[in-house]
Amino acid sequence: MNNEKDSSIVDSDEKIKIINQIQEILNYIKVKKFIKLIPEVRTNIAGALYNAMDRDDVAGIDGRITIVDGMPKAAGDIKFGTAEHTSRLILTTKKFDNSINFVMNLRYSPELIQAIQKNTDLEMFEIIRENEREENRKMELTTMQWLIKESFDKKGKIPDIIWDKGAIGKEPMIRLFARNSNDMITKLSEILDLINSD
Repeated sequence: MNNEKDSSIVDSDEKIKIINQIQEILNYIKVKKFIKLIPEVRTNIAGALYNAMDRDDVAGIDGRITIVDGMPKAAGDIKFGTAEHTSRLILTTKKFDNSINFVMNLRYSPELIQAIQKNTDLEMFEIIRENEREENRKMELTTMQWLIKESFDKKGKIPDIIWDKGAIGKEPMIRLFARNSNDMITKLSEILDLINSD
C-alpha cells in the first residue's frame, strides 16, 4: 500500500515539474516576434513524463497558443491529457529516444529553414509527406508514427527539428524537440535571433 502511495507522490511531483517547465517555455515566448512562428493551426508545447505511455502522461496547453492583440497568448491552462497532435509526436519519439520529453510545433517558411541551416548548429531533417504510404495518410495516428520513424531511420537519431512542406489539407510544419525546458529555450533563442522584430 505504501509503495502505491509513494509511486503516486513521485508521479505527482514529476507532473508538477513538467507543468512548470512548460510554463517556463511559455514565459520565454511571450514576445512579439514569436507570433511569426505561430502556424495557422496554432502552437502547442507538449511535455511528457519520463515513462509516458499515453496521452494522459503528456501535458500541453488547453486550446494551444494563439495570438491576441498582436502577442502570443495561451488559450487555456497547462493540463495533462489535452494536447493531441503534439502528444502523439512526443509519445512516438520517446519510443526511439526516451531522453526527449518536449516538442513544439512552429510555423514553416523556406526562408526560416534556410536561416536555421546557415546560422545554427541545430540538426534538421525534412520529411517528404508524399513518401508516406496511402493507408498511413488516412490515419493521422500512423502519420505521426511514420514521421518519427522515418526521421530516426534516416538520421540514426531524433534531430532537433523535423520539418515538412505540407501536403493537400496539411499545413507545412516545423517540429522542435528538446530534453527539457532549458534545452527548448536554448533552441528557441537561436531561432528567434533569426527573426526580425518589426
